[in-house]
Amino acid sequence: MLNDSLKDDIVVIVESLGFNVYDIEMTRKKITIYIDKDSGVTINDCEVVSKSLSALLDVKDPFPSSYTLEVSSPGINRKLKTKEHFLSAIGKKCLIHTHFPIDNRNVFKGVLKTCTEKDIVIGETTIELDNVKKARIDEV
Repeated sequence: MLNDSLKDDIVVIVESLGFNVYDIEMTRKKITIYIDKDSGVTINDCEVVSKSLSALLDVKDPFPSSYTLEVSSPGINRKLKTKEHFLSAIGKKCLIHTHFPIDNRNVFKGVLKTCTEKDIVIGETTIELDNVKKARIDEV
C-alpha cells in the first residue's frame, strides 16, 4: 500500500532530522512511523517528526479519505522484521514465532546468537528467516 517513492521521501525527512526509520506500518486508515536514534527517542522527537511528515503526507495524499499519522519509538521489546533488526538484536533475549514447527514447536524464547542471510540461531535452535512469522525482543 505504501509506494517506494513515498517511503523514500519519509526516510529522507526522518534522517534529515537526525533519526533512523526503524519501520513503517500502513493500514487503510493509519500510517505508523517508528523512529530510532542511539540516544533514544522522546515524545518531543516524535512530535517534531510528526509535524514534518504531516506536510509531506498532505501533499502526497496516500489515503483516499481521512487517516491517522502516528510517530513512535519501536520500544524496548521492538518487533524484529528485517535482517538488520535481527543483527542489532544479537545477544538479546528474543521471542520468535514460526510459520512451521521445528521439533514440534512454533514458539522459541532465548538469546539470539547469530543472524546470517538465511537464518537465525536462538538458543540452540536454527530458524530460517523465511519461517519467522513474528519476532520481538523480549528483555522486559
